[in-house]
Amino acid sequence: MAYRLSFFCRSGEERGDEALDRLLDYLLESGARLVGEWLGPFEDSVAAFRLGTGIDRPVADLLTLEVHVGVAEIAASVIAASTDDERGIWGCDLLATVTLSGDNPDWALVHRIWAAVVSLWRAVPWDESSGFEIAAI
Repeated sequence: MAYRLSFFCRSGEERGDEALDRLLDYLLESGARLVGEWLGPFEDSVAAFRLGTGIDRPVADLLTLEVHVGVAEIAASVIAASTDDERGIWGCDLLATVTLSGDNPDWALVHRIWAAVVSLWRAVPWDESSGFEIAAI
């Protein structure tokens, strides 16, 4: 069963591939080496990468890191997560999603991604089971 962790962001990014490049550059500068592969191609507003910590091969199961940019592109996700804008995410223009599957998730990489999106874009985390309370865990 897959687990998805989403981050609602205000980025100013115009293209998904440029946003993902910026995030990957940040991750590469701030920690252990990464292995992975581009997924796609997608439309301009979407980019995705399969990613893991490691040098020649990952130390854990690869995760999928996906970004969607544009207020209109992510509006349905924003409204579904926050019908009353209690968390101030209405108007966000980037949705980053980490999807984990397999028996050995790369939790250290998830924490690195979480720190990166908060640093780069003041991200607000959300998941289907805990909602916005995931930030308190």
